[in-house]
Amino acid sequence: MSAEQRYPKSSKLLVVEPKLIRNRGHHHTQIAALKALFPDHQLHLIAGEGYDGFVGEAAATLSAAELAKAKLRWRFRHGSLRQKVDVFLRSVFRGNIAFYPSSPFGRTIEQVCERFEFNADDMVIVPSANLDALESIADLVSKLGEESPQIIMRFLDPTLGDPKGRRRVRRMNVLQEGIRTSSKIRLFSETYELADYMRNQFGLSVTSGFYLTCSVNPLEPTPKALDRYDTFRVGFLGASRPGKGYERAEAIIQELSSMLAGRCLGLPVEILLQGADEDYADGGVYAFAKNSPSKAENLRITCISNRLEPVDFEELFLSTDVIVLPYDISIYGLQGSGLVQDAVAAQKIIVHSKGISMQDFLSHGNACAVVSNREFSEAILEVAINQSKYKNGCIAAKSYFRDLLINHPLLYSS
Repeated sequence: MSAEQRYPKSSKLLVVEPKLIRNRGHHHTQIAALKALFPDHQLHLIAGEGYDGFVGEAAATLSAAELAKAKLRWRFRHGSLRQKVDVFLRSVFRGNIAFYPSSPFGRTIEQVCERFEFNADDMVIVPSANLDALESIADLVSKLGEESPQIIMRFLDPTLGDPKGRRRVRRMNVLQEGIRTSSKIRLFSETYELADYMRNQFGLSVTSGFYLTCSVNPLEPTPKALDRYDTFRVGFLGASRPGKGYERAEAIIQELSSMLAGRCLGLPVEILLQGADEDYADGGVYAFAKNSPSKAENLRITCISNRLEPVDFEELFLSTDVIVLPYDISIYGLQGSGLVQDAVAAQKIIVHSKGISMQDFLSHGNACAVVSNREFSEAILEVAINQSKYKNGCIAAKSYFRDLLINHPLLYSS
């Protein structure tokens, strides 16, 4: 089936993104990417509670209170005896459990579809799907049947939003048969590593390669930084949340400083750290940077806020020479990274933890895979000395990403 046959022009598209709130990041950039992917569709949004309207008016927002009630209902129907008793007692004091929603936000999606007269030719996309979304979509499809819009769900995280493994398996066991047999639901992931995991773990048919452009568009000519810099710029960019490995930055930088002692590379090495105020405070992941000289001869550290507007973050990103990703492979061994996407799109060299996902992006001669802090610092120094060695690899990686988006699996897979 061709893209034109599957997605008629002038259809309606509903994007459901609970994480679309006030933060600036990929949850916002993916809306523009979906608009570009379906330029002829009328777009509607369902966002998280507290959404600030940054990328357009929301048709509805999702209530945290309703989500909590849906979890109680699930425990009453599928939980242990102890959980069922607990929910029953709560319902006695707080209200009849019959009035609890049958899924976290299936009813909200249904109401928006009714209001805008969605039909079977229209589409609902959940670009950051988790178990709450799966339960909601299964609820929606069970009610609408063949009149249901086409449902597109993209998985990003192997925990599916539920950190407790046993509960995650129980929740999935309730859902997977209905999802597998539905003609309305199509499942995707970014990385092929996560797609393989979902197939092996849950028996679900998941198509990989569903990427959406982030800050830098690989379909356009590679942009250059607006300013010229007199340093070799090394980026530890993005939020310093768990799994990113940025707690290793101090040790990596110390190793690099030792290697640079007494050497002249022609340009000083400048470390760009991006974080929140608490990251630079005492006890923060970047507290060590407070007293670092900003104009040292060989190694400088520049501290940057994480509250940049998208255009300012893009300019910062484009100014780098190498992107450093000391990711925890227990987390990033399956899920993808927007920083990898941006680095490939901007033709930046990447130094990353060996074993992270997106190996199809990182195997063109554009990246260095390392393990120890010492190896990270050695790779950064090697790149600084031999940047030209990676030029063709960076071009090839961007070409691969470009071809992947042109032949997007959402449009052309069966």
